[in-house]
Amino acid sequence: LQTFTYSVSHDLKAPLRGIDGYSRLLLQDHAARLDEEGQRFLGHIRQATQHMGTLIDDLLAYSRLERRELALTRLDVAPAVTGVTGAFEADLQARDATLTLDLPPGLAARADAQGFSMALRNLVDNALKFARPGVPPQVKVSARRVPGFIRVSVQDNGLGFDMKFHDRIFTIFQRLQRAEDYPGTGVGLAIVRKAMERMGGRVWGESHPGQGATFTLELPEAP
Repeated sequence: LQTFTYSVSHDLKAPLRGIDGYSRLLLQDHAARLDEEGQRFLGHIRQATQHMGTLIDDLLAYSRLERRELALTRLDVAPAVTGVTGAFEADLQARDATLTLDLPPGLAARADAQGFSMALRNLVDNALKFARPGVPPQVKVSARRVPGFIRVSVQDNGLGFDMKFHDRIFTIFQRLQRAEDYPGTGVGLAIVRKAMERMGGRVWGESHPGQGATFTLELPEAP
């Protein structure tokens, strides 16, 4: 895996940068020699190379998650959640979205802080990304204690999904929506599941098509 990751990060990204760079130069310096269709084709080439670059980056993130050492410690849930959601302020404004938090004080999980942040960040990002057309996203992040565990849920009012695809959406590179309609690579939820499994936790989703979705992270409670 380490050899493969090195090869991907160095050997595959270099030609992608070349394709994208030369396509950009053609559009900048030789656009007058190209008709509208030719310019459109070059635009498609650039979009495809940029998408593949993102795919490689996500694959590298997934492989690094497999290899990084865990630091399982007491994680105070409320500040950990606000630390992640605070970084979405610009995205919330750009999408006319609302974010509400329901975080009772004193909840603490046994978790790896970086792994938890990565998992929650992916869930909030998906909640904003998979909004219904014309409907401002509404996202709620809540936490609660159940015997022996802490649960953190991310609820949205977006597209939702059919529960028959529940296991599929946590598999790497699996998507329910067309990439042309909703950006992404199908790696985010696989990263969430891998991060939770490595911390001794789990993740699941509940949804109905067109009625939003709720994803829940469950971690052992800290003693």
